[in-house]
Amino acid sequence: MHAPLVSVVLCTYNGERFLREQIDSILQQTYPNLELIISDDASTDGTKNILETFRHHANVQLVYHQRNIGFVKNFESAVRLAKGELVAFSDQDDIFLPHKMQRLVETIGNHSLVYSDSMLINEQGKELGKKLSDVRDLKSTNDSRNFFMFNAVSGHTMMVRRDLLQSALPLPEGFYHDWWIAVHAANAGGIVYLHEVLSLYRQHPKTVTKTIGNKKVPSRNLQRRYADFVHEKKWFELLLQNPQEQHKEFLKKLHKLWLTKAKGYFSWPLFLFLWQHKHVLFTFWRKNIFSQLVELRKVARGERDVEA
Repeated sequence: MHAPLVSVVLCTYNGERFLREQIDSILQQTYPNLELIISDDASTDGTKNILETFRHHANVQLVYHQRNIGFVKNFESAVRLAKGELVAFSDQDDIFLPHKMQRLVETIGNHSLVYSDSMLINEQGKELGKKLSDVRDLKSTNDSRNFFMFNAVSGHTMMVRRDLLQSALPLPEGFYHDWWIAVHAANAGGIVYLHEVLSLYRQHPKTVTKTIGNKKVPSRNLQRRYADFVHEKKWFELLLQNPQEQHKEFLKKLHKLWLTKAKGYFSWPLFLFLWQHKHVLFTFWRKNIFSQLVELRKVARGERDVEA
């Protein structure tokens, strides 16, 4: 059976606490043809000392940046070093189950991206009794509209075809790389979901993305809300610039209605459009109709520049 080379890309920055356990879990994969590319973004803790202990592994490539270039540029530079036909992404604080790469390779088929479920764990590595699939309605899709407003495809769960990255790079600054890549995959060969837990997803205070929270999210003030509105507007404009986008007319309509939020206290046209198309825009949500209505009301409310 053909076993295509899989490149696992791991970006590090001050990750000494959990790093060794994650690297060990990657090197102990049952899949036989794997390379690990580790790119460190000028860590100031003991990360480099840990990485050096893996230098003797023939399938490990270590890269050190002399100055901090930020996650996006570090990720891009590491991905460009990947030689594999397939590329998987790794955070520095999670744990891969031994058969993860094997199962993803077996499942991807002709799709551009495959992703799986994860079990959430705490800082001590103990399961929290909740999976990503308990939080989001994970599924296969080839509809990019599913990602216009929300994302459920986490970077640490995915494997992509390397040719997909040719269209997805360079990554836009200020936006999640996994979300951006998922949109491109939906517009290319599609996305397939493997309903198996293949990763242990660690939750701790320094986790970049908080999947679950025990505390209520504080309300945003007017200034924060307007900044988010501008950020979301930029997101839609980036999506419109993608020459592979299959739903440009739909996206143009959504973008136009989104701009009406800046003209009043509430945009009924936007609300009605979102409600009409909730089946594609909220496809990953696990919330009931009432919760969807509440969310749509929040999304459609006006956003004014308090400094204008």
